[in-house]
Amino acid sequence: MVRIFRGGVLDERFEGSVVVIGPRPTTMTGLVRGDLFVRDSSVCDVTGMVSGNLLAERTGKAVLHGLVTKAAKAAGGDLEVYGMVQGDVVNEGGRLYVDKGAVVRGKVVGQTHSGPLPPPEKPVTAPTATPSQTTTPAPAVSPPKPPAAPGP
Repeated sequence: MVRIFRGGVLDERFEGSVVVIGPRPTTMTGLVRGDLFVRDSSVCDVTGMVSGNLLAERTGKAVLHGLVTKAAKAAGGDLEVYGMVQGDVVNEGGRLYVDKGAVVRGKVVGQTHSGPLPPPEKPVTAPTATPSQTTTPAPAVSPPKPPAAPGP
């Protein structure tokens, strides 16, 4: 069975996989007896246990302080590891940071960052003006001329 979680606190025991799709941040303090997928601009702070794989997909971000019994992967998303991974930690096209205090029993595969990952940047769009909001530019003003010197 697969459960979809849209944010908040996951503090129960789940049999099967869990997919976190936000939009609110998620704190996972319970047990997932299966895989945990974090995707779609979601942030999941894992302080509990995942007895399967942890995958940060697409635009998701997983921050692991707890335990993953299999592999942890950044498959397009962001993954920060501060806890313990019994399998491999793999970067498959995402961003990966493994803290110096983290325990990885397997191998770290792929490119890693030297520091914690910054939050994803939100695209900034310029406001569009409607025709009633457009203004004509002010005419250029020449600097004032100095007063004329008195004559002899």
